[in-house]
Amino acid sequence: MRVLIFTSSGGTAHDAAAYALRDWLALLRPEVEVQVEHVLESGSAVYRGGVSLYNWIQRRQPWLHQIYWRLMELEDLVKPGTLLFGRTNVIRLLRRFRPDVLISTHPHINRGHFDLAKRVLGPNVRCITSNTELAGGFGFSRNWICSAADLHWTLTQEVAQEVARPHLLLRPYPAVRIRHLGPLLYPAFHRAGPAPAELMGRPCLVLGTGANGANNHIRLLEQLLPLADRLEVVVLCGRRLAVQAAVQAWGRRHPHMRVQALGFQGPEQMAELYRRAWALVARPGARTATEALWMACPLIFNHYGTTMPQELLAPRYFQARGLEVSIYQPQQLAEVVGDWLEQPEHYRVLRARYQRQRFQVDPAQLLAELLD
Repeated sequence: MRVLIFTSSGGTAHDAAAYALRDWLALLRPEVEVQVEHVLESGSAVYRGGVSLYNWIQRRQPWLHQIYWRLMELEDLVKPGTLLFGRTNVIRLLRRFRPDVLISTHPHINRGHFDLAKRVLGPNVRCITSNTELAGGFGFSRNWICSAADLHWTLTQEVAQEVARPHLLLRPYPAVRIRHLGPLLYPAFHRAGPAPAELMGRPCLVLGTGANGANNHIRLLEQLLPLADRLEVVVLCGRRLAVQAAVQAWGRRHPHMRVQALGFQGPEQMAELYRRAWALVARPGARTATEALWMACPLIFNHYGTTMPQELLAPRYFQARGLEVSIYQPQQLAEVVGDWLEQPEHYRVLRARYQRQRFQVDPAQLLAELLD
């Protein structure tokens, strides 16, 4: 069997979902030949430019996503059952690899792509949408919904309901094809298991960043100075060496605060960091939220700059379960952390709620649903 996974580096969740699936197939289905393809970036200069623009907006001007996201919601009007850009490259890839199963982890790589795959390879190629969102409502992209998908894999029941409901100008997606299977994270997260119900020692607050390095670390660190003798801070800088150097320089100027600046962390390191983190501060992206809930690590959503439409979904899911904690200005982080330090029962109640609400998935059973 051959499995082809389409993804894109626009955001963190899509690549993470693709590579986690690849790793689990290698572990549990070694006979399966797997290929991951960044089909937007490799297929067309137009799509490649769009991905770069997306990541630039997320790093520099998040408010522009209010416009960008709405324009992208019109994609189905200009992509009627095929591809306008990169079509030749996709056809060449499909004919060369000839997958039995085609899985997409990105909303802009199923509609058109699945239709084209079935025309090139025939109707028996199994097309699966791997939906990385946590909730429906405003911010959920209609581009996730593709009538050519033989199966729509969702992480939550809320997304399953969103896919099944009527959408303007879209053919209703058959509920019988929707599978609420839960998340498949990197194997390291499944091996590590949830974080302890109680942590010992000085609280470790983690300031997170996405794969594209979007952050406001220095502003947050400045607000935490009054609490320097009560916690330590781990700062994730991704692959941006300039950000890591800036945080290290800040730490040297404030030696009374325990600050550790880390570059890109692989799955093993991140799973261990979630286990020892008192809390994680991060943009409200789907993958970080999914990982935090899997590991039962309290998450503080950082809405700095502005909130992109798609970033409304994870907080919506958390709010429905009494888990949502958000900040919109840097000074609010000190207020949240200060409250938890002064009123530890507030923190203990939240951490216990994470333990009760965490995701649990059997990878072998999930793969059987996808492939068998």
